[in-house]
Amino acid sequence: MQTKKQLSIKGLFLPAIALCSLLLSGNPAHAALVTYSFTGSVSQVNGPLLPTVNMMSPVSGTFQFNNNPATGGNYQGVVSNLVLNIGGYTSTYAVGANAVTVFKAIDLGSGIPGDRWQLVTAATGSAINNGYTPFRFDLNLDREGSLFANTNMQNPPSLGFPDFLTGARWRLLFDNGDGVVRIQGGLNSLTAVPLPAAVILFGAGLISLVGLGAGGLRNLRWPQA
Repeated sequence: MQTKKQLSIKGLFLPAIALCSLLLSGNPAHAALVTYSFTGSVSQVNGPLLPTVNMMSPVSGTFQFNNNPATGGNYQGVVSNLVLNIGGYTSTYAVGANAVTVFKAIDLGSGIPGDRWQLVTAATGSAINNGYTPFRFDLNLDREGSLFANTNMQNPPSLGFPDFLTGARWRLLFDNGDGVVRIQGGLNSLTAVPLPAAVILFGAGLISLVGLGAGGLRNLRWPQA
């Protein structure tokens, strides 16, 4: 009887360990994916895109990329998702050219040197007015002077402490076959998106299950008088 009970608890204990390991390690292909959410404002709208979007349109969105350690500064093909909401208009990620690039000591404009974290990706969305369709989104996070120790792959810098960026600009480009127009603006916030609460609770439940299994095994090994 005791042997059957011990086997039963072990049968529960070992799968729980395996599930916890899978949860904590994740799928290697997706282990390095990170997601950021942002809010912002519009500073410029080219005429052909009015009045669908305007200077008063609120801006929000998310982007996702793979931040696996790498060197070289330019990391092609790492962006995997984008959602950009400008008022009631939405543009999303499209399969195509995309990259995260980390620059050091470049000209940020007007001869001012500094560092830049840049994300660029192909984009899509519904046509506006005379057939203008989005095709590219880019985000530049700048600071005059030195910001990065090197150009290795890294997460975007923070808008405030400790990085105190001097520029945080986004841009969405449109084309109708006759010319390119754009909407552009700045960021008000940029925040890493944590793991979903359901995943965290699931992990905590599995860990508790392992604890119960271990306790059961201890009781079997040292039966009370």
